[in-house]
Amino acid sequence: MQMKRFLYCILLLFACLGPKDVVAFAKDSTLARIQKIRQPGKQVDAYGSASEQCWRTGRYKKGLVYAKKGLVIAKKIGYQKGEADLLNHIGIIYDYQGEISQSLSSYYKALKIQEAIHDDLGIAYTCSNLGLIYTNQKNYKSALYYHKRSLKLRKKAHFKGGISASYNNIGIVYMYKGNYDLALKNYFESVQLDRELKDDYGLSDSYTNIGVCYMRQNVLDSADYYFKLSIPIREKFGDQLGLANSYNNLGTLYQKKNDLKTAKEFIEKGIAIGKAIGGKEIIKYGYQELYSIEERLGNYHEAFNAHKLYVTYGDSISNELNTRAQTQTEMQYKFDKERAKKEFADKKAREQVQLILWSVVVISVIILFFSLSLYKRWRLAKEQQLLIAQKNHLLELKNREILDSISYAKRIQSAILPPKKLVNEWLVNSFIIYKPKDIVAGDFYWMEALENTIIFAAADCTGHGVPGALISVVCHNALNRSVREFGLIDPGAILDKTRDIIIEEFAKSEDDVNDGMDISLCTLNTKSLELKWSGANNPLWLVSSSSDEVVELKANKQPIGKYSKYEAFDTHTIQLHTGDSIYLFTDGFADQFGGPGAKKYKSKNMKDLIFEMKGSSMDEQKELLETTFETWKGDLEQVDDVCILGIRV
Repeated sequence: MQMKRFLYCILLLFACLGPKDVVAFAKDSTLARIQKIRQPGKQVDAYGSASEQCWRTGRYKKGLVYAKKGLVIAKKIGYQKGEADLLNHIGIIYDYQGEISQSLSSYYKALKIQEAIHDDLGIAYTCSNLGLIYTNQKNYKSALYYHKRSLKLRKKAHFKGGISASYNNIGIVYMYKGNYDLALKNYFESVQLDRELKDDYGLSDSYTNIGVCYMRQNVLDSADYYFKLSIPIREKFGDQLGLANSYNNLGTLYQKKNDLKTAKEFIEKGIAIGKAIGGKEIIKYGYQELYSIEERLGNYHEAFNAHKLYVTYGDSISNELNTRAQTQTEMQYKFDKERAKKEFADKKAREQVQLILWSVVVISVIILFFSLSLYKRWRLAKEQQLLIAQKNHLLELKNREILDSISYAKRIQSAILPPKKLVNEWLVNSFIIYKPKDIVAGDFYWMEALENTIIFAAADCTGHGVPGALISVVCHNALNRSVREFGLIDPGAILDKTRDIIIEEFAKSEDDVNDGMDISLCTLNTKSLELKWSGANNPLWLVSSSSDEVVELKANKQPIGKYSKYEAFDTHTIQLHTGDSIYLFTDGFADQFGGPGAKKYKSKNMKDLIFEMKGSSMDEQKELLETTFETWKGDLEQVDDVCILGIRV
């Protein structure tokens, strides 16, 4: 049985090739060498290496043959890691050929396998490839998500080569977004690692990207220097795709320098390589630039021809998916047409006609018999539909009234929050992220200024929506009274008094009310930078400019409200220094479900993200936190209110 399957696979492979391909395949020394390997797992790895060598040197057709042949063996023996590696090679080849949908399909199949077998470095590699696809599609949010996921896994594994590649890829995204400083920072991080590793291949990519970044900023001499650094490296490795890119980049650069003759020579070299390796995007870009050069040289006939070829290759890339869908539709149409002919021929038979005739007679009698009954049911259904419509109208009116009331409650709740203008005056270098789950929220932030002292907090009241909002008003008022009426500024004392006020307020109810809040509260002396902090269930995170980690201050394990055993809240004193950052937050961000497997984001991942943003401005940190939250959440529902305060002194 196994021998039959083997022969079937061989016949199927040769059936997919033309006569010239069969001859070439038979003479393929690499294939013959691989087929002599007796261990199936090593044979799969050998096919992967052969496929990689092919796509790196522009032999995409042969690379696909090797990868698909290895894939058959990997699936047969259950070698999942090898299967995922081969799917990555296939995805890369389809990407280089402009087959984006097939490329993404291969990558996501690989990612699913790697996540199932917990292959972290494999996941990092696939995420990197997905990031490149999304970068080319200008979906920068998804691109950054996958590249940063890849970087995190590679750092965890101390894989310097992979870390370098991730820095390079992240730099590309920032460059396309126009943030050239961040782009160059990441590129030079990659160059430093590649020099340590003596990785010339990686250096060629970094040099090219640095050149593109300088060219976009019109620093043309620097761009020229870095472009030309990459060419001998790519020639050394036979990297045809890389060479084509380098020549195209130099063509664009010299056109900017108004050296049109040199620009044309480089572009024509890039197009020639693109045609040799079947790189449609390379050829399309080359003809676009050549059209512009010929037009500026006054060669209008050549410019017209170049433009036609640019349009032709552009249409070829964009129409491939449509052509495939059209072919499937035409095949289905022909099949349906033939089936209809057969059915019509069968109906011509005398016995079939008589059977249909008698069936029609019987059905007609049945229809006539039930007509009156069906008519009565129809009238009853119409009456019921009218009644339902009336009830739905009343329900819509009630819902509108409820929504109007909640929206007005939002205005009231917003009025108790400190205005952004006032926050910016008190805490200049700060950000606030406030995302209610519903229209109104149980989370809130609070702030009070007393001469050189600023008191601020992030609080999470019991529940969310309308119940949480009602509790938040009571808790907000209790904080105000503790500071304004009782003159308290020590965080622990404020929380003690706030708890007393809240318990006293809820004790007035005839029902047993056990609601309250978790909170993180700070008092900051703006002159001495002395920070005092106290927390009820919610911690404080501190990122020092000289620290290698996020320092967490633990809160008292008790809420502000009724509890089995009351203890005085602790006050912690910390001496801050210029450049230090502190973060107060509720649990909504860490508890959000999303990402692969729809899991919680978790506090550890949030802490890692905060530390990675250490060198960014507070505005950039806010943007990255919001982007990360939305990307992680995806299409899932927000599970809780989110409130985060970040302050840099």
